[in-house]
Amino acid sequence: MRRGMAVLLAGLLVGVCCQVARALTAREILDKAKTLDDTTRHWTDRTQHMSLVITDGGGATRRRELAVYTKRYSADEEKAITFLSAPAELHGVGFLQWSHRGRDDEQWLYLPELKRTRQIAARLRDESFVGTDFTFRDLQILTDLLRWTEAEAPTHLSGEEAVAGHLCETIELRPKLEGMPYGRIVLWMDRDALTPRRLDFFDLDATRTKTLSLEDIRDLGPIPTPHHLEMQNLKKNSRTVVDLTDVKYNTGLADDLFTQRYLERGGP
Repeated sequence: MRRGMAVLLAGLLVGVCCQVARALTAREILDKAKTLDDTTRHWTDRTQHMSLVITDGGGATRRRELAVYTKRYSADEEKAITFLSAPAELHGVGFLQWSHRGRDDEQWLYLPELKRTRQIAARLRDESFVGTDFTFRDLQILTDLLRWTEAEAPTHLSGEEAVAGHLCETIELRPKLEGMPYGRIVLWMDRDALTPRRLDFFDLDATRTKTLSLEDIRDLGPIPTPHHLEMQNLKKNSRTVVDLTDVKYNTGLADDLFTQRYLERGGP
C-alpha cells in the first residue's frame, strides 16, 4: 500500500513538472503577452510627447523634442507618424511608418529644409533616426517583435534574471527576416506584468552592439507604459535617453493623419 502511494505521488509530480515546463516555453510567453495586447490591454490609438537627450562618445549632448501618433488597424496593421518640434533646425522634420504583418514596413522621412519626402529603402534602414542611437530598423523591430512568428524568429528560453528588482524570463530570438543586421536579440520579459524591461541586440558576429532599457513602467488604465527608455550603443559608446512627458490612449486620431500629405504639413 505504501509503495503504491509512492508510485502515485511520483506520477503526479512528473505530470505537474511537465505542465510547468510546457508553460515556460519562450513562444508561449510571447504569445501570452501578444494576447494581452490584443484583448485586455488593447488600444486603438496613442499620442506620446517625448524629450530625448543624445550623448556621444565624447560626452557632448544634443536634445530633441517630438510627438509620436500611432493607430492600430485589423490584421496587426499599424501606422505611426512622428514630428520633431525642437531644436529649431529640426522643427517640422517628420517620419511616417506603416507596419505590416508578414512583410517589410513602409517608411518615409520628410525634411522641410529640402521640402522633400524620402522613402526609406530597405538598404537604408540601418541609418540613424535623426542623430539618435535608434536606427529606422530599430523602430521597426520595436513595433513588430511580438508579432513575429516562430518561423520568422525562432525563440529559446535561456533562464530568468531580475531587472530593476523585477523577475524576468530571458528569451532569445534569432530573426530570419531579410536584411536583418542582428543575429540575435535577447529580451527580458517581466514574469508577472508580461512587459519587456530590457533588450540586447547582437550583430551577425555575435557581438553585443546595443542595449535598450525600459523603465518607469506605469499602468495607464490597463496598459503598462514605459516612461523612461535608454538605448546604449556599445560600439560608439553613445546613448539616447527618452523620457515620455505625456501619453494618451484612444483619443480618436483620424486616419488622414497617417499620410504623406499630412507628413509634409510638419505636424498637427
